[in-house]
Amino acid sequence: MTAVAPAAAGGQSALAEQLEKIVIKKIAADQLILPSLPATALKCLNLLKNPDFSLKEASALIERDPMLTAQILKLANSAGMASRDPCQSALQAVTRFGIQKLKSFLIESSARKVFESRDARIAEASRGMWEHSLAVAIMARDVVTFANCGGPEFGYLGGLLHDVGKPIVAAMLLEAEKSILAVKPNMVWITSAEWIGIIQRIHRQVGVALAKKWEMPDAVCRSIKDCEEYDNADRLSTANAVRFSNAVAKQQGIYVGDVNADDNDALVMIGQSLLGLDTAVVTRLSEGLKAKVKEQMS
Repeated sequence: MTAVAPAAAGGQSALAEQLEKIVIKKIAADQLILPSLPATALKCLNLLKNPDFSLKEASALIERDPMLTAQILKLANSAGMASRDPCQSALQAVTRFGIQKLKSFLIESSARKVFESRDARIAEASRGMWEHSLAVAIMARDVVTFANCGGPEFGYLGGLLHDVGKPIVAAMLLEAEKSILAVKPNMVWITSAEWIGIIQRIHRQVGVALAKKWEMPDAVCRSIKDCEEYDNADRLSTANAVRFSNAVAKQQGIYVGDVNADDNDALVMIGQSLLGLDTAVVTRLSEGLKAKVKEQMS
């Protein structure tokens, strides 16, 4: 990046502060334009709210979307779920999934779209963020099970969505850049460090707003909001499991950005103590995490 003069640098800082205030103000006023659930996922999730729904109705909705059908069949026949008889229809896959697993699948397929970008500047980073989110989700689901701190699918969704605000804020900043530079083409834009700083400071607020819009359970919303630090008052919370899993994924090198290894190792140790997990269990749960993520992303 080209060096800027002190005056220009000062202007960048002021612009970064102004952009951050605009986003925070929109969050407070509930004026953020957030991604909606894709139509098929929304219809299917609404159907699942009806206690009298049938799996045949759910599968019929999914079959209207060829991409979604391919994804659910692939997952149903993956190593983690496959049985002797492979699923050959959406109905067979939905039946094998059950309600909670189906809900998680629909949210995952929707969230993945949030992490996709046509802009070359954030496309690669977004893929890395999605990889990290999957790692945290897989780890959190297992941690919740072993530590007995909530529903496994809540842990999975909390891990999956804990950083979902990052690509949304990044996209908002790109749109702001296009709008401002269209009027002032010679204006010096904010530095990469400031751009990343804004995302880091406000992405959790945006992530919680999206989770609420998608009607996620409170445990999932709290996992996004409280992922920065542990809750000592509620040791066996889903949020603590997600926070711990986040640190483990970073320890495994599944993360985009800088990580302070010493601080992160301390977070793993603290989380392990809070959740009552011994080292052997943590080692077993984290073993092969990269391979599991790679399989799920392929």
